[in-house]
Amino acid sequence: MRSPQDTPEKLVERDGSINFGSFRHPFKDLNILDSPLYPSKRGVPHFWKSMRLKEWQHFGIITPRHYLGMVIFNAKFMAVSFLYVYDRERNIRYEHSRRAPGSAAYIAMQLYNDHCEFSRKGYSMRFENRLEEGYHLLKFSAAEAKGKPAISGELKILEDLDKMEPLVQVSPVRNFRPLYTHKIAAPVEGWVNVGSEKLEVSRERDLALMDEQKTFYPYRSFWEWATSAGYDEKGRLIAFNLCRNMITEDSEANENCIWIDGRITLLDATRFRFNPDDLLQPWEMRTLDHRVELDFRPLGERAERINLGLVLSDFHQPFGLYSGKLEDKDGQKYRIDNFFGVAERHITRY
Repeated sequence: MRSPQDTPEKLVERDGSINFGSFRHPFKDLNILDSPLYPSKRGVPHFWKSMRLKEWQHFGIITPRHYLGMVIFNAKFMAVSFLYVYDRERNIRYEHSRRAPGSAAYIAMQLYNDHCEFSRKGYSMRFENRLEEGYHLLKFSAAEAKGKPAISGELKILEDLDKMEPLVQVSPVRNFRPLYTHKIAAPVEGWVNVGSEKLEVSRERDLALMDEQKTFYPYRSFWEWATSAGYDEKGRLIAFNLCRNMITEDSEANENCIWIDGRITLLDATRFRFNPDDLLQPWEMRTLDHRVELDFRPLGERAERINLGLVLSDFHQPFGLYSGKLEDKDGQKYRIDNFFGVAERHITRY
């Protein structure tokens, strides 16, 4: 079974070689733009590398009653941001979203002292990444529009690297381009206003899922993704991240893991089963090492399709309830029942 290794100083060495693998901490020098784009040693202009790099930060906040999802995504030809709140008791979802030129979004180059930002009229989002101090601070605001209530808030995600083990994965795309991702499940505190209703978010009860990614995707690509977090009957924080994407040899080069009270277990490849014509039907997720066997029951979804001819983004993010079994690296088994989380199916051409 693979396990995280010490994190090198840089993602890309001076000779252009890339440090692929699973690592204990995020990179302090995430110099991904020094990566080669092509097998030849021929130089590639910096602007073209930047255009090919797709990058985002995505957060999901889980409370007993609400789920809050938000993202700043820069595909370079376009920037996209969304903010939505799903009220599980009333089965109501409110969403604000914006599209803009890629220059409208800034994505942090590292998580220790940098930020992400997206701003348009009546809409703003800023993620302060402060891993040196053990947290991420999210500030967001969307004005009331077309029957949708205003949404605003400030949330602090407590990612203490002395207490929890993040997923930090660098996988090969076409054997020489890097897929970099950092994910964590952590306590969160703060407040969210939805119209006139104020939601208090408590670090003792509520959880945040973070997904950071920077990848040189091929022109045609896809991913299937599943993640959730919650506390079991013994008060243990249990979370998982599962993904299948365009990496074919994915037994080692994957981003599959479970966390038990912040302790990570890396997994084999994951296989998803769902109805591609109706993603709101039940899903199944199984890892090839049999450590994870999950069923997912969608309650709704966030979907968006962008078709500009040569450019396509067909995005579906169902949200709902996970149940099943997980097994950690020590062979201890855990059962989860109706943990709230999200899944994704995304097909791209960009």
